[in-house]
Amino acid sequence: MKKSFYRSYGSIILLVTLAALPLIVYGANAGALSNENIVTDWLPPHFNETKRLKWFIERFGTGEMLAISWEQCNLKDERTEKLAQAIQALTIPGVDGHVAMFSEVFTGPEMLETLTVDPFNLSIRQALIRLQGWLVGPNGETCVVARLSRQGERYRHEAVDSVLELAEAKCGLSPGEVHLAGPSIDSVAIDRTSSASVQNLNVLCWGVCLAVAAVSFRSLRIGAIIFFVALICQYLSVAIIYYTGTTMNSILMMVASLVFVLSVSASVHLINYYRDAVRQDGIDEAPGGAVRVGWVPCWLAAGTTALSMASLMVSRITPIYTFGKYAAIGVISGLALLMLVLPAAIERWPMQRWAGSGPERETDTPLGGRWRGWAHMIIRLHIPIVLLGIVLLIAAGFGAARIQTTVNLHDMFDPNERVIQDYDWMQKRIGPMVPVDVVLHFPESNGGRMLERMRLVEAVAKEIRKADYVGGTITAATFGPKVPIAGSVRDIIRGALYNRELVNHREDFQKQKFLYDGDEELWRISVRVQARTRIDYGQFLDDLERRILPVIEQEEKAVASISGVHATFCGGVPLVNKAQKQLLEDLILSFATAFVLVGITMVLVLRDVCGGLVAMIPNIVPAVTVFGMMGWANVVVDIGAMMTASAALGIAVDDTLHFVIWFRRGVTKGYDRRSAVLNAFERCGTAMTQTSMICGFGLVAYSLSPFIPISRFGWLMFLMLFAALLGDLVLLPALLVSPLGRFFEVKRQTPQVPAEPTVVG
Repeated sequence: MKKSFYRSYGSIILLVTLAALPLIVYGANAGALSNENIVTDWLPPHFNETKRLKWFIERFGTGEMLAISWEQCNLKDERTEKLAQAIQALTIPGVDGHVAMFSEVFTGPEMLETLTVDPFNLSIRQALIRLQGWLVGPNGETCVVARLSRQGERYRHEAVDSVLELAEAKCGLSPGEVHLAGPSIDSVAIDRTSSASVQNLNVLCWGVCLAVAAVSFRSLRIGAIIFFVALICQYLSVAIIYYTGTTMNSILMMVASLVFVLSVSASVHLINYYRDAVRQDGIDEAPGGAVRVGWVPCWLAAGTTALSMASLMVSRITPIYTFGKYAAIGVISGLALLMLVLPAAIERWPMQRWAGSGPERETDTPLGGRWRGWAHMIIRLHIPIVLLGIVLLIAAGFGAARIQTTVNLHDMFDPNERVIQDYDWMQKRIGPMVPVDVVLHFPESNGGRMLERMRLVEAVAKEIRKADYVGGTITAATFGPKVPIAGSVRDIIRGALYNRELVNHREDFQKQKFLYDGDEELWRISVRVQARTRIDYGQFLDDLERRILPVIEQEEKAVASISGVHATFCGGVPLVNKAQKQLLEDLILSFATAFVLVGITMVLVLRDVCGGLVAMIPNIVPAVTVFGMMGWANVVVDIGAMMTASAALGIAVDDTLHFVIWFRRGVTKGYDRRSAVLNAFERCGTAMTQTSMICGFGLVAYSLSPFIPISRFGWLMFLMLFAALLGDLVLLPALLVSPLGRFFEVKRQTPQVPAEPTVVG
């Protein structure tokens, strides 16, 4: 007798996989280590907000800064100067030798002294007013502010670690005593929190999946085979990311976990088909028989899941786009590997004891004997179930219309995380730490004195300080003598002297990055905005614009030499505002795209337009229900939650396809629709439950992550998977039994009245 494919080549498949394993593991580890998160890079380069940020950096340098403080850090604390000098001396490798890691470092005492001596000669009170809200707190607390150089941006982690080491060496401060805030620590916190949590929770996810798989099949051997095959698929998905030259980020890290649980899911279905084949074809032919039976439903399920993941590529937010792309690639490549390795493994280590349970045995699984009663209940109540499902979808749909989105950094962390506590500490003692930059453009045609332009800048800054959530502003005038008000002859004389002083300090203002000379003269106003406040950034920016325009118009009327002045908003806040709007648009568009792509696939599989559309009803239940609940409960949708809608749709379709395929096979054999539903329950109901439990409990492990997008992804996927299971075990069979079920029927064989279908899990 001719040997089966896996009997002939199973050992070769396992040896080739083993040989390729070092390359896969190396790529996966290198990919994980490349984790880097720069929030300002999340929008594509062609967006106006991204272009403005790039334009700003080219003229004023990076907005990366690190604020450092500690208890009793005040204007008399000599440790601030020691730390500042040590930080200023830090260097990194550059093109022409070593260059400074930080371009500028300054402290409260240093700035206070600078403003109160020649040439500025401000009083201490006047100087403190200028430093209030960004460098000096209401009770005299202060901090060290260090701005990363352009080259230093690539060394954020090293910069943060070096500052903490210097604080301990020069000031006797342990890392726990030092408080850090600013854009530089934001990226580092995301990198480290997401990486550490995912690495730790991966182990928990693996343990859960292994345990549930082993218990489901009452076999540690089968559980171990499923686990190791899925683990190889997970590592392969990360290795693909690395070898294609893509840098890992906190959102992309979830591709590996998703591929792992989906590989476990496919393995569970295939193992159930294997057990069925053992009973029917014998132990020798079972691996090939399982693949023959499971080939179509497994590949259809993987294909629809990949389409759902790929629908996320319509997103213009870079992490979501890359997640969708590599999740789709990971699902397909993972199943291809699984279809080779898993049957080869069970060929090498077969389940001999399953060969002793003949077809007459109703069940070898915990739930198999219960499906008959469950199925009869669904069949009896199918009309109320369908009506209740429709009502639930409508109510959830109204809730989903209420959802709000956020990409605010401080919504990404648990309130107890160190980065959030440090921001709270800094904001309470010194002032807001979230930067927004307003750039005033003075066309080249503007003549007159520098003093008039400085007055306009100060007038705009003063108006900005009146806005809600603004803690302070910094301009070129912050580092110069008090701007005289035009009026008397004395003020005019003082103004002339001041203008001369401004011209003398013009290069200083340029070095301090508050003035830029080019095709036009640019004056920068750095604004500090509160963190951890639920701000509608769109309204905030609109409010700033409404405040600024009248001031500019008034100054242009008062000073003939000033005209054509306009403002540009740059920095993280405009990007966050754009990203929040884009997130909602992408959520709707990606889900609609996934629905259309998967719907078309269902129509082609069922060869019936109406049948395909009806089959989609249970699959939209999870996303619409969960997002509807979030809408009614006013829970915001973040970047992690946004990805779950399309992912859940793709995973939900897996079980739907398995159930519908077995239903249609029953109809083809001549079963009526009710018997065909019972046949589908007993053929794949247990596998559907097992896969949902394994995937759901595996992914819910990530809900323990302190990084909120990962945490929310975990628990939302858990909720959606079990909502999908209910949809497939309750609503789908009710639809199949109802008059709508006729759309799923296929040409029957010679009619027969079957005996109770054999339960095979």
